[in-house]
Amino acid sequence: MPNALAASEIRVAPSGTIYIAPAGTAVPSTISAAWTGFNQLGYASEDGVKLSRGMDTEMVKGWQSISTLRYLITGVTLTAAFTLLQTNKDVIPLYFGGGSITNQGGGSFKFDISSAPAVDERVFGVEWVDGSFTYRLTIPRVMVTDTGETTVGRSDAIQWPFTLSAMSPSTGSVLGTLITNDSAAFS
Repeated sequence: MPNALAASEIRVAPSGTIYIAPAGTAVPSTISAAWTGFNQLGYASEDGVKLSRGMDTEMVKGWQSISTLRYLITGVTLTAAFTLLQTNKDVIPLYFGGGSITNQGGGSFKFDISSAPAVDERVFGVEWVDGSFTYRLTIPRVMVTDTGETTVGRSDAIQWPFTLSAMSPSTGSVLGTLITNDSAAFS
């Protein structure tokens, strides 16, 4: 039986890498597999990545009981929220929900923000290391569901906030996968 108070099982994520890939890209299947087909999204704010799992339920009540008899699960959510600090060809289209980039020549580029964005399905990944332990979370089907507010001003770096939400898997029932070499997490 594991020790209920085990400081050796406290984990931090002092740094990490956020990845994005086109829909259908295969996620790394092992802790050492390459992130083939993924782009790194660059620097993120000090908050790192905030993961959230939610569940919607309905209560079943009965005449003969004042307490709930049963819960029905009616929805499941898995989200990753982060704020990017870099401005580049991967971040801008992701933030604005797609659009088109035109090289106008002479070092000038134009990005047209679509007035009718389509579902921009992607594959998400984040990896963090704590000492000798590596963690990888992948979500094979996500889309940006919120981008938050960005301030363009004099006193701070421009920040690009994102919330990515998982979509139902194309096959099977796996919404996301966490891989680690940290035996304390699962044994």
